[in-house]
Amino acid sequence: MKGKVLLLAALTACALSLAAFRPYNERSRAKTAWMTVSSIKTGQEFYLEVSQDGKAVLREETARTLVTRRGTIKPQLVKDFFREIDNSEIINSQNVKESKLVFYRGDMLKISAYISGELKRTDAPLNNFGEAFSYAFGEVKKAVAALPQDKNLPAFLRAVPVEGEDLASFRDKTAVDGEVKNIETGDINRVKPLMAAIKEPYRLVPLETEAAVKELQDFVSKRQLHGLRTLFYVPSTRGTFRCEVVNTFRAATPEPEKTPAPAPKKKR
Repeated sequence: MKGKVLLLAALTACALSLAAFRPYNERSRAKTAWMTVSSIKTGQEFYLEVSQDGKAVLREETARTLVTRRGTIKPQLVKDFFREIDNSEIINSQNVKESKLVFYRGDMLKISAYISGELKRTDAPLNNFGEAFSYAFGEVKKAVAALPQDKNLPAFLRAVPVEGEDLASFRDKTAVDGEVKNIETGDINRVKPLMAAIKEPYRLVPLETEAAVKELQDFVSKRQLHGLRTLFYVPSTRGTFRCEVVNTFRAATPEPEKTPAPAPKKKR
């Protein structure tokens, strides 16, 4: 009996030790949603990402500038927004009436969020999400837009699933003896941002350093992946993904100097 007690105590101590030294990246992460809002009328778009702990990212591109902002906003704003996401009928049902899109000229929202533990992607007109959702979204967007610009982040990485005709075309171009060889999960996992991007499609995964960018590009070159070093394809057991290295900022284009008008001639 005494031996069993000692064994149980030893196992408990071992479990506590393992928990104490568990690597940070294995801990549960804060609930996060990421989305792209695009204007049918202007063609411009921005990317917004918010986590339940208040951390947020905004990448906004216009015809003249590209700006990335990162920081922390009030968690209450995010809490209100996540409540609207969880209660959104359109996100939960994904019931989008495409017939109405023919005449729609407003903003389109493409949002990825975890609903009951499942990652869902919804693409619909922003005004279809309801007044409460739009208000909470607007408050979050306004707060994130006030964050300082981040010029130290080299790039993002985004992975998008390749499906349908695009997948068939990719296979036709890359198949050897009628087969496309998948990259092993263990090999992909060696490049942490790449695995993170594949696990959460459409999300902008930060490449925090130039070394991280180089590591990714070296992986592409070594594996001779189809495409370029900044836009390439990864066939895997999770599916095939088109991966893109996304810029984080661009200097504003200077306006051309105005040529002064010639002075009027003096009358004689």
